[in-house]
Amino acid sequence: MIVEAERLRNELERAGADAALEPDSFAVWIVDASRPPRATPIAYLQPAGRVTADTVLVFRAVGAERVEPFRERAHRLALWRELPGLPEAALGPMLRHELEHARRFELSGPAFYECDERLRAQFGADSYAALPTEREANAAAAAYARRALTAAALEELQRVPELAGMLAAEPPADVVATTLALLGESVELAPAIVGRAGLTIELVAPV
Repeated sequence: MIVEAERLRNELERAGADAALEPDSFAVWIVDASRPPRATPIAYLQPAGRVTADTVLVFRAVGAERVEPFRERAHRLALWRELPGLPEAALGPMLRHELEHARRFELSGPAFYECDERLRAQFGADSYAALPTEREANAAAAAYARRALTAAALEELQRVPELAGMLAAEPPADVVATTLALLGESVELAPAIVGRAGLTIELVAPV
């Protein structure tokens, strides 16, 4: 798959409508490079997050200088322009997965999101799919794929191992309670209001 800005904009608007999120609350970067082996194809950075040495590779490729001006002003997404082995039909469901993280941030607030990030650090990258918020995002993406794609496109996605698990995911009954129980913490939940800086989609050379 080669990601082009116009198609990305269209897919983001459709997935955003499904998630009840406004496109003008997002800043998106397409890194003009091929996805490296084992790197995540697309990633979400919550509004208060920063790009550090521990941030996923695609955001490090965008670079902190590009991402920081949108801090506290927008949800942020980054993806590689070239995604070898992923079919064209995967773009919408992959975006919907990341938008579910953005939706969770707005529903439960930054304090919960910080708890989720601590739990991720405990689980490690190889166990991400078992995280409650990952199961939630995968289930949202799977439901969206079933509504938005043809049967042939769904079958094509199911033949890709890293997508097949996403399409089969089931969310926990209570994402917040399950996350906090696993972490052994409690936190005060408060919905978050995210700014609308205007939808930004930028093709950038990797840092």
